[in-house]
Amino acid sequence: MGNSTDSSLIVFAWGNESRGDDGIGPFLARRLLELERPGLVVIEDHQLNIEHITDFDGDTPLLFIDASVSIDAGIMLEAIEASGDGNFSTHAISPQALLNVYRETSSSDVPPAYLLHVAGKSFGLGESLGETGRAAAESAWKFLKNLLDKPAAEWRATLSASVA
Repeated sequence: MGNSTDSSLIVFAWGNESRGDDGIGPFLARRLLELERPGLVVIEDHQLNIEHITDFDGDTPLLFIDASVSIDAGIMLEAIEASGDGNFSTHAISPQALLNVYRETSSSDVPPAYLLHVAGKSFGLGESLGETGRAAAESAWKFLKNLLDKPAAEWRATLSASVA
């Protein structure tokens, strides 16, 4: 994890590598960490939890990365907002519900947030990345590398302009 006091982007990537395409988030998190970009904070976990609101840093944009069955192939970037969407338990929380917890417990505005959907189809226990997941992860990597090759001052605008 990087130093959040001078962050330009905070990335949350999560998933279970023992469940095939569900490991896309951790796979991409490792690749992001290898870049060692100043201003980039990468948080990889098995799942999102309410404690992750402590990783928010003012109005620093948040990028959530997860395997998704919402799309058939490739990637899709979505701007997301705080929502009491009901996807919340003591064990896991959706990005939108996490933003809602932050909104309800903080005196700060919710930072701009994005969800990078990375297509996945193979989620069986003991599986490795499937064909769809592997291709989508490579598309996600190209998107992320293009974003992070720009100066950190441009990351926020680039994310905003890339929303589907």
